[in-house]
Amino acid sequence: MAALALGIFAGCGIWVSAEAAPAVRITQIPLSIPKDYAAVTAKAKFKAAGPTLLFSDSPEMVYQNGILYQDKVQGKVRLFFHHVNGVAGTKKLAVLLQNDGLRPVQYKLVQQGIDGPGYNYMEVGKESQRKYFAPTGQVQKSGSLGFGHSQELLSGRGILVDTNQLVTGTIDLELDRPALLSVFMCEPKADLDLFHSSAKVQPMDEHPLRGTFAKSDWEYTLKQTITGDKPVKLKLAGTDAEGYIKGVDKTTGLPAENYGNYGVIYKVNFTVASERPLSFILNPIGGYFAGYGVLEHEGQRQLIALPEYDLCLGETVEEAVELGRL
Repeated sequence: MAALALGIFAGCGIWVSAEAAPAVRITQIPLSIPKDYAAVTAKAKFKAAGPTLLFSDSPEMVYQNGILYQDKVQGKVRLFFHHVNGVAGTKKLAVLLQNDGLRPVQYKLVQQGIDGPGYNYMEVGKESQRKYFAPTGQVQKSGSLGFGHSQELLSGRGILVDTNQLVTGTIDLELDRPALLSVFMCEPKADLDLFHSSAKVQPMDEHPLRGTFAKSDWEYTLKQTITGDKPVKLKLAGTDAEGYIKGVDKTTGLPAENYGNYGVIYKVNFTVASERPLSFILNPIGGYFAGYGVLEHEGQRQLIALPEYDLCLGETVEEAVELGRL
């Protein structure tokens, strides 16, 4: 049994499990897959499950202090955020969890990957994915918030961000009662609770990329065994399949669609039955792609860069990478 988890700068991830030969070769090879390459489209059973996703990316370039996204959440929650300080001078980015109810809220930080501030946006995004998918180094934190109490989740006091620097990350947490989760930008020396109490929600920029989305783990189970007789392809999301995950912008009440499925984790299950090694290929299609993956085989886990030979791939639609031989 082999499993592969992929994270990308877009904030998505893929978990692939496969019945495979005893050996898996992890030597990446750059490839070119023509648009008209003949491949059979795999038939798969689809299931959406997992945590509620809060996505905060609009405005991406932040020009004013204020709340960038906010919602009251409970249960299993995943936050994906991506913001750049767009003004001259230093600002502070913060993620605040606040209990505005009478009864205490028990919370647990289950998994996270945060990186920045930095000027190379692709590099910062890729590193945040490495931290999120890393098989070791995750430190779970838990606590209790009484009425009116809060906890800043990035560092305990936010992160200072200079002009044109990016901070991005993914945080998975669990809450036993409703709590208010807010992403905001403020002055470096601002008191977070005081600022949060009167801050206004900032309008989106020209890209409608924020909202709350249910069931952000998408699982595909192939209905046929992969034998290697013919190339087989599986397209994840996109306008001609399940489409993009849909939800609500809770700051406005308007419908939201997550173009690109940022923050969604894909799980792909398939069986390989072949006497010769089969190539396992990743083709981004949608543009530049950078991330990390976790390959699990017979209980052994290893972290692999995607791609490992460069920061990113996907300059053209045809650009792809062979991730390994199954």
